[in-house]
Amino acid sequence: MEFRCPNCNAPIYSRKNKICGVCEKPLPPKLLLSENQIAFLKKQEDHIEKQAKEFNLPDVSYGSDVGGSSF
Repeated sequence: MEFRCPNCNAPIYSRKNKICGVCEKPLPPKLLLSENQIAFLKKQEDHIEKQAKEFNLPDVSYGSDVGGSSF
């Protein structure tokens, strides 16, 4: 479902924002996420970020010539 600003018809990219990103007019509450919905999404984002950090591999440097071999 696509949500649009009722004032300028621009797409609403985030229903967390209370104002339109284009015309900067307040968006009607029916188009916004509730505080509970925002908190739930934040909790999910934090969980996903934590999982990503746990499974992150060590940084590998491809620019060094360790071991004396050359390509």
